[in-house]
Amino acid sequence: MFRDFFIFRAARGFYRSVRRENLPKLVVFVLLLVVLGGVLVFVAETGPNRGMFSRLFDSIWWAFVTITTVGYGDRYPVTTLGRVLAIVLMLMGIVTISTLSGTIASIFVDRKIREGKGLQDITARSHAVLCGWNVNAERILEGLNHLPGGRAVVLVNEMDPEEFQALNARHEDMDLRFVRGDFSNEKSLRRASLASARAAIILSDTSGKNTLANADERTILAALAIKALNPDILTTAELVNPENEGHLRRANVDDILVYGEFNGFLLSSATVSPAIPRVTKQLLSFTSRSHLKQVAVPLAFVGKSFAELSEHFLKSGMGVLIGFLSEEKKMSLDDILSEGSSAIDAFIKAKFAEAELDVFEGEKEELEIKLNPGSDYVIKENEAAFVIGNAAG
Repeated sequence: MFRDFFIFRAARGFYRSVRRENLPKLVVFVLLLVVLGGVLVFVAETGPNRGMFSRLFDSIWWAFVTITTVGYGDRYPVTTLGRVLAIVLMLMGIVTISTLSGTIASIFVDRKIREGKGLQDITARSHAVLCGWNVNAERILEGLNHLPGGRAVVLVNEMDPEEFQALNARHEDMDLRFVRGDFSNEKSLRRASLASARAAIILSDTSGKNTLANADERTILAALAIKALNPDILTTAELVNPENEGHLRRANVDDILVYGEFNGFLLSSATVSPAIPRVTKQLLSFTSRSHLKQVAVPLAFVGKSFAELSEHFLKSGMGVLIGFLSEEKKMSLDDILSEGSSAIDAFIKAKFAEAELDVFEGEKEELEIKLNPGSDYVIKENEAAFVIGNAAG
């Protein structure tokens, strides 16, 4: 069903471009010209050249071949009137077909120009949407380019079209698209096919005339709009002020980073241990032989210890195990009520539903990171592993 909607949306966009150039009217005119020319030549050639145009379809076939300048020569008129009609049809065909081919070419050229300027609706799916732009954005593109399926990226910001053209030239190995507009506006997000995207990244935006002064406000609005259009999309957001993190948590943003959050740690650590910034850079680099990655825990090691899985990863060449990502089940109202379906339980649930209250609002954190949990730590079923290893491992 989703695929049918995607195809319908792409076809509708193309039809709008076609209709804007009056292509349907031109096609109808060509068809009428072929039919009318074929009928007139059929009538003119009926008597002396019956064998050449024995059927009406034969004359229509000849008219179509003539107007497209193919000229097979398998059929041709011999009467004076038939040849005069053929000359008129040839001249009209040259003009009409040239106009038709020029119109079709202009449609594709116009779509390409509009796409380069960020004015064309994007028809894509399973892509990443990068909202906003700042000095770190191009590094994010480089990172996405190293990820599986990370080459299709739609940018939504207010940069100049010329800037995007230069950016696209620098990353010609990526499938970059551009929507010029306010990424906190649902209309701009719809143009970027956000409803069919797999991930969204919201940056502290400085594109156009925007500054970091009001970046968090637009980030929060964008997060709400994104989750409204696509509740299941994986969303990462960047903040300038860490005090605004609660607003993004309520918008169900999956990951939140603070602008320049780690600069203080790296710069201060360098005064005591100069190699720490370099080690961190190597761990976070996609091109490094050993970088930080998240991998699935083999089912055979669920219920076993951290030490056993660590030894397995080392022997298999996966890398060094440093911790786990645990997905903890949220506590709900059903967990504290009795198992039976008593009238009191039903009454309590109904009252909380009417008041739209969530008594566990402060306990919505589902993911917990456990680094170096200890050699005796028992691995749970719903955990993923953090490993320092190479890309091939």
